[in-house]
Amino acid sequence: MDIRRLQQTGGETGKSFLIIVPKEWVKQHGLKKGNPVVVTEREDGCLIIDPRLSKGGETKSTTVHLESNLRWSITSKYLLGFDEIHIVGTDPITNDQREEVKRIIKRFVALEVTEEDDHEIVVQCLVDPSTIPVHKAMRRMNLVASRMVKDALSAFFEGNHELADDVRQRDEEVDRLFFLIVRELRSAMQYPSMAEAMSIPPVEALDFRLAAQYIERIADLAVDVAATTENALQSEVVKAFEPITDKVYEMLSKSVANLFRFDSEKVAWVMAAERELAEKIAELKSELIGNPKAFSQSRLQMLDSLLRIEEAAKDIVDLSLPQS
Repeated sequence: MDIRRLQQTGGETGKSFLIIVPKEWVKQHGLKKGNPVVVTEREDGCLIIDPRLSKGGETKSTTVHLESNLRWSITSKYLLGFDEIHIVGTDPITNDQREEVKRIIKRFVALEVTEEDDHEIVVQCLVDPSTIPVHKAMRRMNLVASRMVKDALSAFFEGNHELADDVRQRDEEVDRLFFLIVRELRSAMQYPSMAEAMSIPPVEALDFRLAAQYIERIADLAVDVAATTENALQSEVVKAFEPITDKVYEMLSKSVANLFRFDSEKVAWVMAAERELAEKIAELKSELIGNPKAFSQSRLQMLDSLLRIEEAAKDIVDLSLPQS
């Protein structure tokens, strides 16, 4: 800890105060007299001095080698906020390798090939975080994941394999939104000026990061449910499941809505629903195991997935905090 004392210009009647910043810090960031810095006040009253204003308009570029683990390399660079990724190869790049690059970048919002030659492919992120706010992307991600859960259960009950396949395909859209949200939240936490532009305090950025991961998990569980689709279920079996599925839908809706507008009653409702559903799912599993005519491994797997979905909804509502 380096304690500095405030100084006052113009004597006791002066209206301006200043503080001397460490010389080592100035050298480390290549600053000199006259360079601008960003001064941001956090919610807790602390001031952050950010030396990166002069670099804010520059394109962040990086290079990855085609011979490396390309999928992981591109993913990590995207999440780290690089605007331009140069993919280079020692040997001439083949058509198969070019197609692989295109398949990989389809996983990310606004990532496109902008230049290429025999030994290099340039990929750029053409999105401005302010055009797709985190709140909007999060709501969209939750909407897609919730519909995936609903359609996965419909496919399971009706034996609709075409709908089950559609659920699996939609998981890619959730992944794309997840990567975009993580990229933007990383930038918000790294650059205070960007966090201010996005209206995302650091604490909220951490909460949104966790919530996005839970929603992405819910979408994966919807895919698991869809994967258990076999034949259509008898109406009496479907009726036994309906009270559970209806409450799961409501839990998802209330838990995510609470991220944007805190409601203590919704928090209490979700907490109580999670305990109630755990008991109901355990009872239904016991009934299925004890009834040879109704028992099947796929039904038990579906109930396990529902249990994990409602647990994820409860984890999301745990992140909810009063705004004041």
